[in-house]
Amino acid sequence: MTGPDIADNTGPSRPSRLMTIAALAVAELFLVILAYQVFASIECRLTEIESACRALRSMTARGLSIITVLALYFWLRPTAYRALAGAARTTPGRPSWLWAHLAGLILIFAPLPLFGAAEISRAFTPTLLFLSLGSLLTILGAVFWVTPLHSWRSWIRGDSYLLPLALLLGFLVPDLANLIRPAWEWSSLSSLTFFLVFLSLIAFGFEVSVDPPTYVIGIEDFFVQIASQCSGVEGIALITIFMGFYALLMRPDLRQRRFWLILYPLAVLTSWLFNILRIAVLIIIGARVSPEHALNGFHSYAGWLMFTALALCVVIVAHRARRLHRTPRPQISRSAMRSDTLAARIVPFIVMMLSGVIASAFWPNPSDGYPLRALLMGAVLLYFWPALRNWHALPSGASITTGLAIGLLWVLTAAPAPVSEGSAPGVFWIGLRLLGTILLVPVIEELFFRGYVLRRLRQDGLLWAILAIAVSSLLFGLLHDRFFAGVLAGVAFGALYLHRNRLADPIAAHIIANAVIAAAALLTGKWALI
Repeated sequence: MTGPDIADNTGPSRPSRLMTIAALAVAELFLVILAYQVFASIECRLTEIESACRALRSMTARGLSIITVLALYFWLRPTAYRALAGAARTTPGRPSWLWAHLAGLILIFAPLPLFGAAEISRAFTPTLLFLSLGSLLTILGAVFWVTPLHSWRSWIRGDSYLLPLALLLGFLVPDLANLIRPAWEWSSLSSLTFFLVFLSLIAFGFEVSVDPPTYVIGIEDFFVQIASQCSGVEGIALITIFMGFYALLMRPDLRQRRFWLILYPLAVLTSWLFNILRIAVLIIIGARVSPEHALNGFHSYAGWLMFTALALCVVIVAHRARRLHRTPRPQISRSAMRSDTLAARIVPFIVMMLSGVIASAFWPNPSDGYPLRALLMGAVLLYFWPALRNWHALPSGASITTGLAIGLLWVLTAAPAPVSEGSAPGVFWIGLRLLGTILLVPVIEELFFRGYVLRRLRQDGLLWAILAIAVSSLLFGLLHDRFFAGVLAGVAFGALYLHRNRLADPIAAHIIANAVIAAAALLTGKWALI
């Protein structure tokens, strides 16, 4: 951390409440995914109410779909966003709703310390009550903290009730995908998919074994059955839904015939070919790398994430294609985006959380996917370097002392754990793990928790300072498996930030603390420390 002593006074001084709650929603959803699908995965077969458990698990896909649809909605309707952001500024909701939101978050994560990650499936009924009540409080607190009910009613009427439609569409995307799926489940489509996967593996130079009547295909000792749901219908359904939503929002300006007769068939073909390549690659991974990795890629929500990303790419292409619109599309300056200090605080954290979800989806042991996570985190920080360089500063003595203290306490208070058994991690994995732990993660987390959340909540008065530190520290603690230690570290980093209003101070302290912890992990081989 070198450079001039620059205080954190760049960018917009008060981000809108709407943008704040959107960033928190994304972060909190990824925290829930990591908590209940990685750290404490709920096995529905072991629960008292299996149908309710499966409905609850579908909420992950619904939450991702709602956020995706809302992002599209406000991106394509900037006037609607500005009107709602203006309402939030002129008639903001009461601060008590933010406390309700925080109480809801506490209820959502309460089952983990109460029942334990290993036994949470056997305590599903009380867990369901905690999650349901917590979700209700979290949603109501977020919505009415932005602006009161009467302002929402006025804005929704002025926007022709399109936001409730967008919310409903996002919630029903998984159900709509299931409804659309039978229209694409042609036996000829499954047969052609099976044949093209066979040709793809042949092209890669493998000797392929097949059983066409049962659609079983494999190489070496790894075999899978390509059922109808593997023929790409999920991706086609998602593309149909998102393109339909785009066509609805852009109907006055969109050339509908060109959109549906030219772009839509190309998008469907791209999705189908992408699925064929995905199946071929997963079969190769199952034969040459790990059967568990491959099967996890087939049966987890990894496919849902990939097809959603592909559908969004199609929408972006449609929005940039001049021949599909009656009026010219405005061009977005890439340099302006890279220098946007607000985006630099939020986007890297979203990428970090999303990379964690991807790692847990593709790798049975998510830590095996850390090299991919490090590469993604490094890439997003490099992209926002024009904005990040404004926060360079020499670390203060207090930040050095705080970082050393937190690092030592974290190591000394860690639960006893045996040295990792089995083969030692490779040099490449160790190098990227140390890079991520010591540099990438501290910068990303401090940008979001102190540079965005704490900064956004901070107002004049001691009470607001305490509230800002408390909320940011609680969210920071939820990101770590040692919750209370994470909260205490968050309080220390928050106090450093408020002391001199310099983001460089908590970043330096966080880097030093993680360097101490990483050194202990490297010397002892106890990689669970990081």
